[in-house]
Amino acid sequence: MINSQRKKQILEFLSGVDFRTVTDIAQKFNVSANTVRRDINELAEENYVRKFYGGISLVRKFDSMYNHRALSNLSEKEKIAEYAATLVKDNDLIFIDSGSTTSLLLDYINRSYSLTIATNNLHVIEKATEVKNWDLIVIGSHLKHSSHSFINVQNWDYLNSLNFSKAFIATTGLTIKSGATNPDNAEALIKTNMMKRSSESYLLVDSSKFDQTSLVTFAPINDFYMIITSGSVPQYYLDYFTENNIQFKIT
Repeated sequence: MINSQRKKQILEFLSGVDFRTVTDIAQKFNVSANTVRRDINELAEENYVRKFYGGISLVRKFDSMYNHRALSNLSEKEKIAEYAATLVKDNDLIFIDSGSTTSLLLDYINRSYSLTIATNNLHVIEKATEVKNWDLIVIGSHLKHSSHSFINVQNWDYLNSLNFSKAFIATTGLTIKSGATNPDNAEALIKTNMMKRSSESYLLVDSSKFDQTSLVTFAPINDFYMIITSGSVPQYYLDYFTENNIQFKIT
């Protein structure tokens, strides 16, 4: 397991408890105490955890709505993102949507690739700036703190002139009747338009999103080239995908 993956799982291991000890974490992830201490030091420097004698705890910022979502079903989201990363090829032009699963995608993409990445997600922007051969297009001019998304596009003429090979899309809910949904119209508008500009659109959705719906439908299920998910998916969705020739992958 690579360091960045383990640190995310340490944060998930800390959620819902007051604290964990170094020994707890070392035993959980089958690594040495020294490795755990290095991870803890990095997480503390990034202000994710608080160290004290005998253990560590999450800092209060993980009470925020976004960070709770980011930690929810983390192992599923990592599997989904890892598989989705295999679909990215050298010289691709891709859109990465704002979401707790899609924001993990860059952790698994080959860093030797030359890519053009468009996104409206704060964390994808931060990760993309670390790789010099990844060109970055930022979508949106106003940060929505609850979802760490940039919204309010100022230049649709420019964005509508772009052609992407792949779009990796997030959703807050998926039903057969309503399709993929989002509670915010401004975010939904970005999703819809970027899908239109992409040759292939992939929906990255963990199992908790099935049979959930939000205010705005941004795409029916059959608009997606492939549904990538993990965990326990209701059988009637799998039947629907098969009957309607929608590719799906359960990681």
